[in-house]
Amino acid sequence: PLQGLGQGAQPVLSYNYGAKNRDRVKKAFRLLLTASLCYSTILWAFIMLFPQVFAEMFTSDSALLGFTKSALRIYCACLLLFGIQIACQMGFTSLGCAPESIIVAVMRKFVLLIPLIYIVPHIWSADRTMGVYLAEPIADFFAVTFTMILFSNRFKKALKKIEK
Repeated sequence: PLQGLGQGAQPVLSYNYGAKNRDRVKKAFRLLLTASLCYSTILWAFIMLFPQVFAEMFTSDSALLGFTKSALRIYCACLLLFGIQIACQMGFTSLGCAPESIIVAVMRKFVLLIPLIYIVPHIWSADRTMGVYLAEPIADFFAVTFTMILFSNRFKKALKKIEK
């Protein structure tokens, strides 16, 4: 759904950016960001409150359900921030900044997550399996932070460019 929201907003953002309608670009992005954050926060809340419901969709094994209950909460700890990631990623593409969109996607899964999967279990040595799961929210947090900083910079430049 977040990808769908973002892809639905792309033509609106792109059209208004091309038409040099600064206010509509800002309003459309705010709407996309708000809707994405609301969705990701609601999904995060459901996962935090009812992780077993999500796990039961895939298994009925009680041992696996017990493990999944805590692992899913850890793995999805920063999911509420993911709406920012998707909105900015789609915003980059809409404003003609496709390389930045690719950079933030690669940053999250390859540059941050893969090394953290190897590093965190050595730091979190009490339970190395949970260390692997903990790598995801750490990577998400830093990726969203990087994305927000980069997007804020590029968005301001893009708006100044159409102002002239």
